[in-house]
Amino acid sequence: MARPREFDYDHVLNAAMEAFWARGYEATSIHDLMTATGLQKGSLYKAFGDKHSLFLKSLEAYLQKTGDDHLAVLDPSLSPRQALETYLHEGIKIMSGRCGGQSGCFAINTVVELAPHDPHVRDLLMAHYARKREVFVDLIRRGQEAGEIRTDRPAEDLASTYLTILFGMILSLRGGVPEAQAHTIADTAVQLFG
Repeated sequence: MARPREFDYDHVLNAAMEAFWARGYEATSIHDLMTATGLQKGSLYKAFGDKHSLFLKSLEAYLQKTGDDHLAVLDPSLSPRQALETYLHEGIKIMSGRCGGQSGCFAINTVVELAPHDPHVRDLLMAHYARKREVFVDLIRRGQEAGEIRTDRPAEDLASTYLTILFGMILSLRGGVPEAQAHTIADTAVQLFG
């Protein structure tokens, strides 16, 4: 008869995610993961598989949580254009570390480190991007119908452009661009959609 787990699965997964987020996949050792989670190597492997499997589970948990959290910023009481603007500015606060937690974005860090050569990671990130893009396609279409977002470009193109600007801002902040400059970029980006 198998013994029941003697740890909180979600707590351990979150601790592993924080370790990977802080150091990246390659630089995070099994010892780092044992220290972060409080589990021994055998318990980690039994519960999560190898380091790569634990990383994928951590990334999935992060994408689910941040997808829900970030999209909650899209307050339905705001007009679509206001929602686009608010989302960028709130993203800047989050990514510059002012809202607590790690600075930067675990997903973007992972795109840079692993997506070019890890198809499992790339598939997870592309599925997340596709879900996020659909939300913004919807929002932009509503803005076009309301006359507050330009209609000379398809909503799909504008949503892709918006997300590219967002991800570029995240990387810029990670590279040291001052927060005030990022807010100016956000204002300029929103003007391009109007």
